[in-house]
Amino acid sequence: MSKHADQTIAEQLLSDLRREKQLVDLIIRGCIELRWALAQEEKEIAEAMIYNAFETYALSRGMSRKAAERFCEQHIEELIQSVLAIL
Repeated sequence: MSKHADQTIAEQLLSDLRREKQLVDLIIRGCIELRWALAQEEKEIAEAMIYNAFETYALSRGMSRKAAERFCEQHIEELIQSVLAIL
């Protein structure tokens, strides 16, 4: 590989890590807000934040929107419980 190709791969990897970090941070923040939410509206907002980040991740992995929505709906509770267990 050329030096330019190596640099491009490294830049892409760093970009991917930053994007993933942003999504993970949103999921964690949503779970923290969900844990402390008192009102139903607060819970719904936190769940929406988690769902949107989870769906964005699924879409970025190549899922169609419909498949990503179905996937998220099936696994959102598991994701939330797993993150809350870590926190």
